[in-house]
Amino acid sequence: MIKFFRRFRQQLLSDNKFSKYFIYAIGEIVLVVIGILIALQLNNYNEILNENNLEKKAINNLKLDFHYNQAELEKSIGELKETRKACYLILDQTGNKHQDSFIIDSLLQLVPSIPQYFPQNGFLMDLISSGKLGIIENDNLRNKLSSWLPTLETIKDREKSAERFSNDIVRYIIKKGSWLNSDEVGSDEEITVLKMPKSGFEIDNNNLLKNIEFENMIENQIVYLSLLFNRQGICLELNKEIIKLLETEITKDEP
Repeated sequence: MIKFFRRFRQQLLSDNKFSKYFIYAIGEIVLVVIGILIALQLNNYNEILNENNLEKKAINNLKLDFHYNQAELEKSIGELKETRKACYLILDQTGNKHQDSFIIDSLLQLVPSIPQYFPQNGFLMDLISSGKLGIIENDNLRNKLSSWLPTLETIKDREKSAERFSNDIVRYIIKKGSWLNSDEVGSDEEITVLKMPKSGFEIDNNNLLKNIEFENMIENQIVYLSLLFNRQGICLELNKEIIKLLETEITKDEP
């Protein structure tokens, strides 16, 4: 085909048919431009297909991660509720509110317990660090994914604050109470398996309830736990919204 056009062009030149050659040259240029445009269109089409495939893969992977994150966050919230409940039970027994039937030992194990939330964010972080978060076409979903990591940071800040104060409670009980007495009736398997001996001191942990400093520490612990609980609730709501949007994106492409 190329040889044919070359011979045709040479024939036009040799016959001095410059006007026809000029028209032919324009036509040849037009054909080349059309060929380039078709090639670009095909290339753009292939890129769109690749991006669509990458988006589908990303959405499915993100869905797996955020289902895991939701389960772990709900577990963390459940543990936090148990800790806060134990603090309220203790606070109801301080000072002249104390009843002889109440035993504090089993609750002391829960008081300084701060659940740690460890989400699974590897795929999202890869998308962000590689600059490919833009393959997510849904603006609302992309914006919520962008706000996920900053929201997690607020939880981590609250966890650190609560953990620092919990360490103060642990040190206080070390000075004023008996962890061995608490371990004896506790349900933490990691501690009970150690089979600790009884304490060699005549210490009643219920005496902690008579101390105003201890009461203040329990009250402050409830505050720290509540602040963390509120942040976890915000994070859980965002997690659920992201999952809902991810599932909508998946189902809209189904036949």
